Amino acid sequence: MRKTKLIIVVVAVAALAVMAYVLSQKEEGNSKLSDEALSDFAIDDTSSINQLIMTDTEGNAGVNISKDESGTWISENGECIQQHLVHTILATIKRIKVKSPVSKGSIETVNKNLTTHHRKVEIFQNGELSKTWYVGQPTQDQYGTYMLLKDPVKGKSPEPFVMYMPNMFGNLETRFITNPLEFECTGVFNYKADDIKSIDVKLPDSAQYNFKIDVIESNLFSMSSNNREIPVFDTSNVRAYLLNFRKIHFEQHNYLTDSKAADSIKALTPWYEIEVVDKAGEKNKVKCFRKHMTYERYDYDNKLIEWDRDRLWVQLNDGRLVVGQFYVFDKILQDLRLFERQIGDL
Repeated sequence: MRKTKLIIVVVAVAALAVMAYVLSQKEEGNSKLSDEALSDFAIDDTSSINQLIMTDTEGNAGVNISKDESGTWISENGECIQQHLVHTILATIKRIKVKSPVSKGSIETVNKNLTTHHRKVEIFQNGELSKTWYVGQPTQDQYGTYMLLKDPVKGKSPEPFVMYMPNMFGNLETRFITNPLEFECTGVFNYKADDIKSIDVKLPDSAQYNFKIDVIESNLFSMSSNNREIPVFDTSNVRAYLLNFRKIHFEQHNYLTDSKAADSIKALTPWYEIEVVDKAGEKNKVKCFRKHMTYERYDYDNKLIEWDRDRLWVQLNDGRLVVGQFYVFDKILQDLRLFERQIGDL
């Protein structure tokens, strides 16, 4: 009986070993192990890089981005992404250097850590897989990052290296974003003044200050409030207000609340509703909501501050709830009084 149990255990262990081997081969694309330690991580000609695939061991969806014919980087679905994040990655690929090899006594430990925790960066040049980086955790002094290189021909390096970028302190791992949300473009309003047909601003709790601007032609406008024409208004302020819609971006996606809480916020009466219609007739409407403070804070009179003075909620045209900064949105959160002209100015 004991012998039978022993045989069962041996068979089970062998089966697990085979399964682990098969999975590892699947993960590595059936590649061989290199005969030498590979350390040529950098690519000098980053203009030839036209695709990046970044995944991790933490369960994020992963990112697959590529360069289109115009040289603009786009998502796997062809959607807009933040170009400066890609430029940061490309700069890292170009400037990265070997700080030191990993000591012989630490290679096994570092490799095990890299197996369980890493960000995998697949770099394609001219449509062909060129290098694969396994980016691990930082060294204890934060001046280097453990990394392993895989070459599509030579195979995977048996040894990791401590990598760094000159004049940079910190972990290189954070430069390789694996959450697709963080790559999405953050533009809310991105209009040239000449592309705007109308702007309609409503303040549901202060409707007497609603206003609408209609652009008749360049530097010629009409204004109304609650369907009542405003015959006299400050045209210079109208012109300046239109220019404010060139670059209005939100700060971050909603990582603060769950979907139920987000729906509750969107069900509230908005603080502002702003709709822009462009010359092609496309409408872009957002709703702005005051945001409660997330921690206790008191003013100079020792009164509890209820509303966040730095950030607000913004419901985008597609219904998503995001976080905006007053520093950015203040210039478009205006009311009718901005455009009034005094009798003495007529």
